[in-house]
Amino acid sequence: MRIEFLVEDSSGKKLLDEIMKKYIQEMPLFPIEYSILSYKGIGGLVKGADGRNVKTQQLLNDLPKRMKAIQAKYWGVPAVSIVIVLDNDTRDMIRFQEDLEKLAKREEILIDHVFCIAVEEMEAWLLGDRNALRAAYTNVADRISSKYSSYKQDSICGTWECLADMLTKGGIAKFRKKNPTAFDVGRCKSEWAEKIGREMELRKNVSPSFQKFLYELDKRRDICFGLK
Repeated sequence: MRIEFLVEDSSGKKLLDEIMKKYIQEMPLFPIEYSILSYKGIGGLVKGADGRNVKTQQLLNDLPKRMKAIQAKYWGVPAVSIVIVLDNDTRDMIRFQEDLEKLAKREEILIDHVFCIAVEEMEAWLLGDRNALRAAYTNVADRISSKYSSYKQDSICGTWECLADMLTKGGIAKFRKKNPTAFDVGRCKSEWAEKIGREMELRKNVSPSFQKFLYELDKRRDICFGLK
C-alpha cells in the first residue's frame, strides 16, 4: 500500500510524518509506504486551463497538475492513493468539499484519492489531544488545563491563535510580540506539530476531522490487506 500525501505547508508535513509513524506501528506486519509533499500555502482553486500550467508552490493552484502527475506515475499500480490534507480556514466546509470533488472530476482523476479537511486548521488536530499538549509542553501544563475548557473543538475560532495562547506564558499578546513575522509563526507551528504530534494518541484524539482522516486511512488499509 502506498499513500501520496499533499499538504499545504511544512508544519502539516511534520505532523503527518509523526502521525504516520504511529499509524504504521499499529499494524507493523502490513507494509505501508508513503511520501509527503508540502507546499508554501494553500492558494486558491484555479479557474480556466491556462492557470493549470503555472507552478505556484501553492497547494490548490498546483493541485490539478500534481494529481495528474501522480496518476500518470502510478497508473495500473494497485493500492496507491492520493490523500490531500488541507484547512478549510473560514470556508464553508460542505461547499469546499464539493468544489474539490468537482475539480477532481473535471481533471479526470481516476486514481483513488480523498480530500481530508482539517476544521478550521490542522492545529485543531493537535488540540484534539490535551494530554499530548501537556506532555509536550510540561512548563505550561497548568495553563493548558485552565485554558482548554474554553476551546470548542473543530470550531472556527482562530485555531492556531488558541493554541499559541495556551502554550505561551503571557498568552497570545506575548506570543505575537516574540513572533512578529509570518516566518516566526510558521517556525512555531512546525515546532508544535513535531513536539505535540510525537506525543499524540491517535485513537484518543477528540477532533472529529482528525478521526475522519483516520477513517479514510483505515478504509484503504483494510481494503488493501483484506481486513474487512
